[in-house]
This record gives sequence, structure tokens and C-alpha cells, in this order.
Amino acid sequence: MRVPGSFLRSFAFVLFVCVLVAPPPGRAQGEGTVTIGNETKKTAGVIVAMNNGDVACYLKLKDDRGGAFEEMAKFEICEKAALVGKRVALAYELGRVMADECGGDTNCKKTRTVALVNAVRIIDSKAGAQLASFCKPTETTVFACQTGAKLVSVCASRDAAPGTGTLQYRFGKPDPAEPLELVLPETALAPSRAATGENMPFPGGGGAWLRFAKGPMAYTVYSGIGNWGPKGEKRTKEGVVVERGGKPIANLKCTGKPLGLLGPDWLDKVGIKSGNQDFEFPD
Repeated sequence: MRVPGSFLRSFAFVLFVCVLVAPPPGRAQGEGTVTIGNETKKTAGVIVAMNNGDVACYLKLKDDRGGAFEEMAKFEICEKAALVGKRVALAYELGRVMADECGGDTNCKKTRTVALVNAVRIIDSKAGAQLASFCKPTETTVFACQTGAKLVSVCASRDAAPGTGTLQYRFGKPDPAEPLELVLPETALAPSRAATGENMPFPGGGGAWLRFAKGPMAYTVYSGIGNWGPKGEKRTKEGVVVERGGKPIANLKCTGKPLGLLGPDWLDKVGIKSGNQDFEFPD
């Protein structure tokens, strides 16, 4: 028995993991993958068709080599009919949906955990298109967002862990033909040596920050949510603060929703600590 998706939306929920990697245009984009739970998923493709099923929105896609693949997505993705025929970057989260053995029975309580597409972004495959991240397909995007005409990215190697792997801050124009303006650290260092950082609780949410320093200069990327609205409603804060001698000299706010894993799970995984440093989320 098939039932309308509206009855089953409550079965899919966020489990604290969300990853989006937008492989650089003009480079072997079909090879871009990301690991969600125990599954390896493609990060880009052309949506050929989509339809709501019993437990999720089902996407049919083609990768950059013409190979067909399918993904489960949140129901609201299927409401965006204009995405059909478009090349998109795919964001995933771990979610629980009704188990197959339920057969569409809304009273069934059995669930299973799957990788769900939770967001898509149309990307241009033409030469000269802007990058969404400076991270390579073989790296993990920890944080990435556009700040005005520039792009900031924090990229980690796939083997990043306490004492192993690499972590790097990259900044510049989101044009693959342009050289990066700033890379920190300049040599490969493990995450705990490359940056300091911390998770921070806030009323109504929480956040995290990562600081990369060189001499008197420091660059701190941050992302958080809290009751920061005029009437206490939830608002997000994301961007990068530039500091000189420990004092903020610029706050470059993200002009769109940032990509990446920055949060408590990732910081704990790679062993990054605050090093007795503080950071105040800017207004």
C-alpha cells in the first residue's frame, strides 16, 4: 500500500550529520564522493526525475559520465520541480525512515537509518563557473561559504584524526583560474596543530569556531544558531573574523548558508581544543 508522503514526513529527522561537497567545476567532478554513515555517496549529478514515495522523495540522476544512480531525499526536495534537468550539488544527512517491512502502514513503528539528500544546489558545469568550496574531491569540507566577492574554505584530509591527517584554511576568489590569496598553515599539519577551536552552547542552540593564526594575524571561522533575533527568535551566525594582535579588525559574514561539518562531533573526532583561547560570536 502506498500512502501520501505528507503522512510520513515525521519519520525522517536530522541526526546531527550534514555534509555537502561541491566538486570544483571543470575537474573530474564525477569522482566526487562523500561518506555518510557506512555509505559512499556521489556529490553531484543531473536530476532526471523525482517523485514522492512511501517514505521519502526518490531522485533519479546521472553522473558526469552518464551513469545512472538513485538517491532518497527529504520530501520537500520533490516539491522543487524546476530542479529536473539541472546539474546539482548534493547535501546529505543521516535520517530514519519507515522500515520496508511496514509496507506503508502509518501505525508501524519500525524504522531504518539511511543517507538522505537534505539539500541541493544548482551548479554550472561550464568553464569559468564559480567554486562553492576550495576543498578537493578527495578532501572533507569542514567549512565553506562566500563572503562578498571572496570564498573561505576549511579543508581536511579524509584521514583527519588526533595527530594524523591535515587541516587547512583557504581564502580567495571563487574562480578556479585564480590563485589562492591565503593558505594556513602553509605546510601540512595535523588538525590539532593547524588550528584551535571550541564548541559553544547558546540559549536555543549552539555553535563552534576554528582559529588559524600566523604571526599577529588570526582568521577564525564560526557557525552557530541561537535566540539572537529581536524578539528572541532563532537566528544563525556564520562567517570569518580577522584579528590582529588579538583584536578583531574585520567580520566577513557568509552571504549564504555555509557548507561543511563544523560542529561538536567533528571537533571531537579530530582532537581540536581551544588552547585556553576565547572567541566571541560577533553581532
